[in-house]
Order: sequence, then C-alpha cells, then structure tokens
Amino acid sequence: MKNLEVVFRPEELGERKLEDKLVVVIDVLRASSTLVTALVEGSKDFIPVFSPEEAKEKARQFTREEVLLGGERKGKKIAGFDLGNSPREYQKEVVKDKIIIFSTTNGVRTLERVKGAFRIIIGSFLNAETISRYCAPFPGEVLLVCAGREGQFSLEDTVCAGMLISYLTKVYPLVEEIADTNLAAYLLYERFSSNLGELLQKCYHGKYLASIGLKEDLIFCAQANIFDIVPVFKDGIISIAAD
Repeated sequence: MKNLEVVFRPEELGERKLEDKLVVVIDVLRASSTLVTALVEGSKDFIPVFSPEEAKEKARQFTREEVLLGGERKGKKIAGFDLGNSPREYQKEVVKDKIIIFSTTNGVRTLERVKGAFRIIIGSFLNAETISRYCAPFPGEVLLVCAGREGQFSLEDTVCAGMLISYLTKVYPLVEEIADTNLAAYLLYERFSSNLGELLQKCYHGKYLASIGLKEDLIFCAQANIFDIVPVFKDGIISIAAD
C-alpha cells in the first residue's frame, strides 16, 4: 500500500483522478451493511441505481422471479418495492439467487462519484477486517470514502474508516506526518471502539432511524467482523470478489 487517505465526504474528491486508486466506499447506515448482508445471504448480484423509476425500468430486463426491488427514501421502504434498506430484511429465504436492484441516496451517489477508480469495494463494520486484509497488499493509493449524509459529515462512516485505519496500521504504521483526516478518523474510532452500538445510537442518522422504529438496525449494523466477504463494484454491478 503506497498511501492511505480518509475522505469525509465524496464531494471533497472534486475532479481528482482515481484511475489508479483502490476506493473503499463506506455507508454504515445502511447501504453498505445491507448489501454486504444480502451477498452473504446468497443474493446473486446487487445493482445500485439512484431513482425508483430507474430501478423499475432496470427490473424489466429480468423476469419477475429473478429480481427484487430494494431501497429507501428518508429511511423508509419505497412504495411498491419488495424490500427497504434494513439489512435484517435481506435473509437467505428472501434473497438467495436473486438479483437485487437497489435505490438509495448517499451510497449510490458515492458510487457514482468514484466510478472511475481502478477498483471499488464496499466496507462496513460487518466486514471491516476482511476489507483491511484486501487493501493491505494493494501497491497504490487506498482511499476510504465516507458516503456522508446529504453532503454532510457522517460520524458513523468516519468511525468505520478509523476502524480500517486501525487494522491497516499493522502494515502501514501511523507516523508523525499522518494526514489530519486519517488521525481524526482513527481517534474517533478509538473513542467508540469498545461500544459501536453507543456510536450508532448517538449519531444523527442513528437517532433518526431509532425514531422511526428501526433501532434494531442499529444493533445489527454495529456488529464488527461477522462477515468475511469483499463486495466489488464493477460495470454497474456489486458482487463478491473472486480473490
């Protein structure tokens, strides 16, 4: 790994060239956590799209039996969709062998922003350690890009980036000249590392999800390293990395 950098919001990338970089997209609440869970539970592919209309149009390319529509607006399932954005909905008996066309806001917007990268993978607390092992041997620059919330800073995504930094420092030690963004993420992770559940209940979006009856999602998304897959975004599709 040549360099490691946290980006708090995708908007901060500007016109930056990404073609030689490995990008980790982090959207803890809840797109990253949901798609990681869906793939673990046996979904065939995950196709992210921005609008519900685009999702419905995309679904017409498949038979009704092989596709599910998933997604949210303001935390709630989109009217007429099969699933929302709760990872607890994406169980094996529902998603196995299904193509999931998924519409959400922050996560999909971030994927669009980084689509020119050499490789794009998806991280969450659920698979953080596996993501760090995947990143460590990469010969170039690794960017940890937080999806944020409607263009704003997101505490939970930044803490997840800090968790990845904590793991990656085993092969890329922290030094005095470390970037302030990396250090901030690392220190925030240190603050919450012993209780990720507390973090998700304190952060803005976590409080909102709890207020609409989705507190159980916070408990689920706060689990560390329960899955060992690396989702890769390529040619508009997210699937499990082969290597």
